[in-house]
Amino acid sequence: MVLKTLKRWLAGGPRVDYSKVRRNDPCPCGRGNKFKNCCIDKAEKQTRADRDAKLFGSSKG
Repeated sequence: MVLKTLKRWLAGGPRVDYSKVRRNDPCPCGRGNKFKNCCIDKAEKQTRADRDAKLFGSSKG
């Protein structure tokens, strides 16, 4: 299990839809921590990037 998780992490892992995860739910990364104590910062960055891509387009130039 650890090897599978490590391979997924190194490969970038599947994109998780954090909008459906509540703060006190188990974190979808699989570490066993609450979401608010684990990957909430990563989720906020991803949400911000998704919002910016929708507003400004995904092309840089």
